[in-house]
Amino acid sequence: MKKRIISCFTALALILSMSVMFCSCSSAPKAPEGTVTRITIDVNPSVELMVDDENKVVAVTALNDDGSILIAGETIVGKDAEDAAELIVSLSADTGYIVKGEVSADENTVKISVSGNSEYAEHLKNTIEQNTAEFMEKHDINGKVEKIEAAKMDTLRQIAAGTSGFTAEELETMSENDLYKVIAAGRIETALLLTQDLREAYNTAKEYEISFAERKATAAVIEGMGNIYTLVHAGYKTALEAYSSAIKAIDDFRYETLVSPDSEYQESLAKLREAKTELLKQKNYVATLDINGEEYASASLTLTMKEETYEAALSAYEKLGEIANSTLESLISTMRSCEQALISLEENFSDDIKAELTAHAKDLENAVNEAKDGFFAEFEAAHKDDIEAIEADLIARKQELIASAKNS
Repeated sequence: MKKRIISCFTALALILSMSVMFCSCSSAPKAPEGTVTRITIDVNPSVELMVDDENKVVAVTALNDDGSILIAGETIVGKDAEDAAELIVSLSADTGYIVKGEVSADENTVKISVSGNSEYAEHLKNTIEQNTAEFMEKHDINGKVEKIEAAKMDTLRQIAAGTSGFTAEELETMSENDLYKVIAAGRIETALLLTQDLREAYNTAKEYEISFAERKATAAVIEGMGNIYTLVHAGYKTALEAYSSAIKAIDDFRYETLVSPDSEYQESLAKLREAKTELLKQKNYVATLDINGEEYASASLTLTMKEETYEAALSAYEKLGEIANSTLESLISTMRSCEQALISLEENFSDDIKAELTAHAKDLENAVNEAKDGFFAEFEAAHKDDIEAIEADLIARKQELIASAKNS
């Protein structure tokens, strides 16, 4: 387990060390050495920033679909944490998520969380809050900033489990900063995957690929032991083929149902984004009107109708997601049964097979590492067109929102 943690953190350290060249002299408190800080900024677009001990953003991740629109096409990695946070708030205003004009402060609440209890974390939290408040005042935005509590350990373990190959038992032994490092490493790895659906598809597929690679190598070791183990090998290989088929069924279903641009789910998401765009346009338009003017009443009625259209689109989208997840749970259950069959066979391996596997431990480890190292390139190659199409659509949607907000 220690070897796996060191490997993960070493990879992260190599990436984080690049940020040292950007270090600037400042009287502000420094982050404790080796610290990774997690910042979340939630306006409705929700965005996460992972920051190294030089106060540089090493990963930016959208935590919802609106966040994906916000960060698409932006260069945020490498910026100071304060500058990155200010950019997120500025983009939220440019796109109309933060509404200018006649609205209540509650409609423009910016929620900020910063992890850690150090002097650096407290300073960073206060600076981001102050910068956001000053931004709103400068642009005549009626809003408020709310500092919220950073994620607790249980939540961090859940996030880390979804972004890494560590087991629940391994994550349970990690410190809070270790968990932040694991999350940051996973976020860096999937930086090109802008949507949650695509990241989930990647992380799940990678987990299964690693497991399959290790067991495939196990089958090869048994096969190499000679004819006396033919029956054992044949039984294990049959179980492995069933496991592989179950994994493929999950990958195919997830892609065809949740990721493919031609899927009903993605078409529903496009309709939801369109409804959200129209809602934001109308909300920003209403905010420019005199509450006592002639147009206000009819514009407000139109706003109500667009809110209803958006809610209907959201409901349809969520329903399709629930149906898909229900089917996925069934497929995963089948895969777990196949996995359990392999585990049962492994538990009943004879002592000489176990000894041979121990002797080939390095080969098994190499098979796992090769699966890890090559997986992103394989995934990117397989989904290159989808990744590019998703980013282009998000950027186009953002430009439409910016144009609409300017005209309000």
